[in-house]
Amino acid sequence: MQEVYCVQHCYYEIINNLNNKAMDVEELYRRYAAGERDFSGVALSRANLNIAKVKSLEDLEAGENDLSGINLSGASLSSANLSFVNLSGANLSSAQLDSAKLAEANLSGANFSNASLFSARLGHSDLSGADLSGANLDCTDLEYANLSQSILRRASIGEANLSGANLSGADLTKANFVQTALCEANLTGAFLRNTNLIECSLAGANLTNVDLSEAIICLELADINRISGAILCNTTMPDGSIRNDHCQSVIVETML
Repeated sequence: MQEVYCVQHCYYEIINNLNNKAMDVEELYRRYAAGERDFSGVALSRANLNIAKVKSLEDLEAGENDLSGINLSGASLSSANLSFVNLSGANLSSAQLDSAKLAEANLSGANFSNASLFSARLGHSDLSGADLSGANLDCTDLEYANLSQSILRRASIGEANLSGANLSGADLTKANFVQTALCEANLTGAFLRNTNLIECSLAGANLTNVDLSEAIICLELADINRISGAILCNTTMPDGSIRNDHCQSVIVETML
């Protein structure tokens, strides 16, 4: 089944590239620098948009790799390299970003609604305030990503890695996190109404002010280990009870 799924992804990528407008990276940056912002439907699969060729944010100088506010809606960016690129406030709705590299990219406030990011690498990226509603994030690497105040309504994030990610205040309504790792993730104040957390690991996660009674989750018998070591402070459990495990440590850290 996995091979069939991958073949289908390759097929759709080919079709999207045929339908989209081909453009090289140099032309994109040149036209952006001239003030153009609408590049909807552009074809840049496998392109390297890290034109500064930096390997860390510390090496990035002001203005380099800057595509903030760009419109790449419906663009084909599968397997493209967008690591260390500033796409804050960009429109990437319905874009194809399967297997794309977005590690440490600035994606704050960006619109990824209904985009496909299957197996994309977004570790340490800044997605704070981003709109990922309806997006496909299955099998993605979001380790230590900042998703605070982001919108993930109806997003599919199955078998993904969000260990250490910041999801505080995020809207996860009806999102699917089946078999996803949320170990040591910060979910403080996150909205989990009808969120699917079946076989999801929340070990060591911060669940302060979270209502698990509205989520789809099983913590019976052996499954209780899935939240071992989790910070429970004013946390509503699936049975409606309130837990305050480690709540004092959270208060102390806040004061510090």
